Amino acid sequence: MRTLGDTLQRLRSAGEPLPNDSQCPVCGYFDITHPDVRRILLDRDPTRTIFQQAQCKCRGREEQQRRDDQFRHAQAALPSGGRTFDNFKDRPGTDDMLAAARRFAGREGPRMLVFVGQTGTGKSHLLEAIGRQALESGQTVRYDLASTFLNRLRHTYDSDSGEDVHDLTAWYQRRHTVLLDDIGMESATPWVREQLTTLVEERLHSGGWMALATNLSKTAMADRMGDRLASRLYAGNPELSEVSLVINTAEDYRA
Repeated sequence: MRTLGDTLQRLRSAGEPLPNDSQCPVCGYFDITHPDVRRILLDRDPTRTIFQQAQCKCRGREEQQRRDDQFRHAQAALPSGGRTFDNFKDRPGTDDMLAAARRFAGREGPRMLVFVGQTGTGKSHLLEAIGRQALESGQTVRYDLASTFLNRLRHTYDSDSGEDVHDLTAWYQRRHTVLLDDIGMESATPWVREQLTTLVEERLHSGGWMALATNLSKTAMADRMGDRLASRLYAGNPELSEVSLVINTAEDYRA
């Protein structure tokens, strides 16, 4: 098997040497856009096969990194609009929620964050802001409405979907940050209760980061989605340090 040293020696020694200023100091290969490199390599191999052998490998890594970043952003599924911490309009009643979101985004405190408050108080905005900061730091993210998550799970039961429910849930658990919005608004069937409770419990057990938003009080969540899920989301025992719960008292800014 030809080693890196063998390949570089062959590129250096065959005929006119490649110029020193074209050699990458990191990988040792060459900038094939350099005019002298192109001329020399074409003289050696008019078919240009040698170009791939000589090309700087860092360029390939940079392109792969760009593709990986594009995949990460696409798979995060964040809504359009570019909502961030910088363009969040702080209003009376949002201070605690904003501070908790910033701590969570900075990987401080409990790994589960729950926003509770009425519609139009900035909960979704801050979930998106958390997601965008996580993406900028190179993490994998997934944002979904709770109904969208459940619909994805339902789709796996279709024999033609080509997806497996266990593969899909495992994919969610591998995300560094999971953001679930409008939890409790979907039809409260036993299956829905079980799937949402399982997602939250597995996230807690795995130590993954998860932020959720709901309009429901603890009593309403328990009535609609069951005591297990309500107990997890509204954990009030500070000794457990499992959940950061923020009750948002701001009014609907659309009203």
